[in-house]
Amino acid sequence: MNKLDGDVRDIFFNNIKKIFIKNNKNYILTNDSDVFALKSLRNNRRFIDAGVAEQNLINISAGLAKFGKLPIVYGFCSFLTFRCYEQLRFNIASHNLNVKIIGIGPGFSFPYDGPTHHGTQDIYLMYLIPEIEIYNISDNNLANEVSKKINKIKGPTYIRIDKGNLNYNQNIKYNLDKGYEIIFKSKKQNILIITSGIFCKYATELASSNNSDVSVLNLFKFKNFNKKGFIKIIKQYKKIIIYDESSESGGILPIINNCLLKYKVNKKIKVLTSPDKQIFEYYQNRDLMINKQNLGKKNLNKLL
Repeated sequence: MNKLDGDVRDIFFNNIKKIFIKNNKNYILTNDSDVFALKSLRNNRRFIDAGVAEQNLINISAGLAKFGKLPIVYGFCSFLTFRCYEQLRFNIASHNLNVKIIGIGPGFSFPYDGPTHHGTQDIYLMYLIPEIEIYNISDNNLANEVSKKINKIKGPTYIRIDKGNLNYNQNIKYNLDKGYEIIFKSKKQNILIITSGIFCKYATELASSNNSDVSVLNLFKFKNFNKKGFIKIIKQYKKIIIYDESSESGGILPIINNCLLKYKVNKKIKVLTSPDKQIFEYYQNRDLMINKQNLGKKNLNKLL
């Protein structure tokens, strides 16, 4: 069995567990959430479950970081961002504290729990806080890379982690400083799909099964990435498509637009994202939810 096989959360949190055991400065905190890999740590004095009290959770992590500890906070994306936004801004970000916030359940990964659990607006919400860096995990390979280096990533950081076996591009060599990677490259530079998170998998599946000239770029870091290199790649392609599970205003689209404006790039772009609205719909299947929002591979294929 390949070491990167399995649920992406297990890949990520098994590495966190190993780091936690080795380094007494690391603390793990949660808001009554659970992940399988960390269950055995719950009786450890450095594991803190603050309950459904996200503001207190962030305050505790800020205090720990202020005294030189290395807190790792995990819970659902929507709850760790919206419920405690003021505490994130002032208690962590304004002091530039070394706190890692792991958001599970991004996008429509829990479609049966409805709009309270939909993580389609949290990316840009966190992007608006100047000091916070953001990573969006797309696959097991990237999960392994980020989690192994979590103590080397400095400053307040928000990391989104999906679920399921996302071991589809283990040969990609991710550079965390660079912040993006071409994960599928066509022979001709005609069409470039820029995407992030689990939609990298969908875009790669479409590109690999399509005879057209489609490349896929995974943008996984949103603040301090190599913007000049990113713009250089965009200029090489005739058609650009932005494909994102997040909403039009809440995901990668405004981040990319900011980058294009900064470097004065005038490029016609096609966009396929979730709508800018609260979606009061419940499904047992994520793919069904995505298709209902006209975000499936068939919809993407129409833009090629």
